[in-house]
Amino acid sequence: MTRPNGYVARLSAAALFFATLPAVGLAQGGGLDDRAVALTWHKLSGEPLDFRAATERSDAVTHASNFDRPDVLKAEAARLEHDLAAMDPAREFVVRVSDNISKYDHDRGEFSVMLFKPGFFIEVPAFEQQYRLVFANAEQARAIKMAKDEARVFDAKLNASGRAVVDEIHFRVTGSGDPSGAVTGQHVIRAEITSAQMLDRAGAVVFAPKVLVSAESSANRANASAPTGPSVPSALLDVAGLRVGIKAKDLEGTLRRLFGPATRQASSKSWFPGFRAALVVNDMKCIQMPGTARAPAPGTVCVTAFLDGDDIVRSIRIERVFPYVDAEVFRATLVRRYGPVAEAKESGTYALGWGPPIDRSLAYDQSGPHTAVAAYYEANDDFMTRGMNALPHIRVVLQLVDASWAASQGK
Repeated sequence: MTRPNGYVARLSAAALFFATLPAVGLAQGGGLDDRAVALTWHKLSGEPLDFRAATERSDAVTHASNFDRPDVLKAEAARLEHDLAAMDPAREFVVRVSDNISKYDHDRGEFSVMLFKPGFFIEVPAFEQQYRLVFANAEQARAIKMAKDEARVFDAKLNASGRAVVDEIHFRVTGSGDPSGAVTGQHVIRAEITSAQMLDRAGAVVFAPKVLVSAESSANRANASAPTGPSVPSALLDVAGLRVGIKAKDLEGTLRRLFGPATRQASSKSWFPGFRAALVVNDMKCIQMPGTARAPAPGTVCVTAFLDGDDIVRSIRIERVFPYVDAEVFRATLVRRYGPVAEAKESGTYALGWGPPIDRSLAYDQSGPHTAVAAYYEANDDFMTRGMNALPHIRVVLQLVDASWAASQGK
């Protein structure tokens, strides 16, 4: 479908997990310098760019003769490296994207601009890769609040135009990752909207949200690789009310009262070197073992708390089995609890992370997140239960690590 000024909308849906948490890309219609956006992100984030691979399919290289191609490739790679070094992190970009406005939410008294809902991103193709552009302050531009009488007239106008609009967005790149945790991948560009307006087919302004530019815009340009999670020490955080930095005997009493008796385990060679013992409740009883007929029942809770040589709790992992719960509920609940996500991934398990970085060996899943607080959502089933076409139980794992203590241990 053709949009105003020749923009063409293309929606592509990608399920983050069981098709429950949508990551929907809106293709840009034009006006955006994809290459410059990608280079700005590489400069800010420190994510390396393979200059040779990025220029192998450039026009200059593909049109060069076989004899000249090695020299042209070398020159193009050097030019790209120079362009990266010359990028201005403060540069403002403009993009125009075909979008639509939702139906009126009578309970909330508002319409929604779809691009600014969690899980939506703008596709940015550059260097034979797909980058995903998300906005840290998208929430400020999402809602069109309106009284019901006014909304009735506005809704009729939207219906007449197929509810289609063109988002004109001015933004700056600020770092990496989606603060909402809804968009994952290797090349997620975090940006901040500086101004925006939604236009109808005739180019008239339908909605112009008021957005505030936060301190993140300048702070993250100085250090874009810094996590965006909670800045408080991990010793002051908790998972399900459980904290690190306390004496093992105090935690043991809490575990006994809430979940049942805890057993003490001696250290293992596979553990982080600073761990000397562990308190465990329901060891391995939250995992569906392959080929077994009985799955852990919803409500089952398992806890593992690792202790240092002074019998102080330095890491806690709590697992809980739920009846099926939508991954979007998981995401939204945890973001409300811990704030903007510092790291997110999806590769069989959907995972979110907050707070300062930790050593890879301390993570519940070594592929990440590598942060003091991490939350994992996964199906608690196997090939036998999948064959029954039933919704799986969900196992949610929360982990908290005393990051400052771990950093002082060495390996």
